[in-house]
Amino acid sequence: MGNSTRHSTGTVDRRVVEDPRAGDVLTVPAGTRLHVRFRRSLSAWRVEDRPGHLVSLEEGDHGFEFLVFGTPEPAARPLRLVRQRADRTGPGEVRDLIVLVD
Repeated sequence: MGNSTRHSTGTVDRRVVEDPRAGDVLTVPAGTRLHVRFRRSLSAWRVEDRPGHLVSLEEGDHGFEFLVFGTPEPAARPLRLVRQRADRTGPGEVRDLIVLVD
């Protein structure tokens, strides 16, 4: 899995994941703010699809913040992030992450 750190601020947990790999499985408690960050480069990342238990709080070219809720589905669809490079055309790199709630 990419680099990951966990912080607690008052009653809100914050989990930061940097440069996650495709297929990474993240397990976080409900109510957590999940930050997904990528290195700055000539590319820009975007959310192509996200499961219903992730509420988008912020989206940028190199990072995203979600609020994680519990989900009744045992296997939710992945969080799909797509990288578009400024120096290339065509389909970009896809990273599917599984976010589970514990």
